Amino acid sequence: MQQRADASGGRMLARTWTIAAQFYDPADYGIPDLPEWVEGRDAEGRLVLADSETGEAFMRAENPTKVRR
Repeated sequence: MQQRADASGGRMLARTWTIAAQFYDPADYGIPDLPEWVEGRDAEGRLVLADSETGEAFMRAENPTKVRR
């Protein structure tokens, strides 16, 4: 899985979606809809969230940590 980091995507979209969703509809700010995702592991064993349609990774976690809520 390859991670895209260009002007239309990248690592900061999750933060942008979260902030915009707290105030108004993210689409009002030109922010794309949050994709439907699937969970998996890449070749290095990192946790990967990928677009369910394209399989393109949009978020990775090298050392995910379990937390109690």
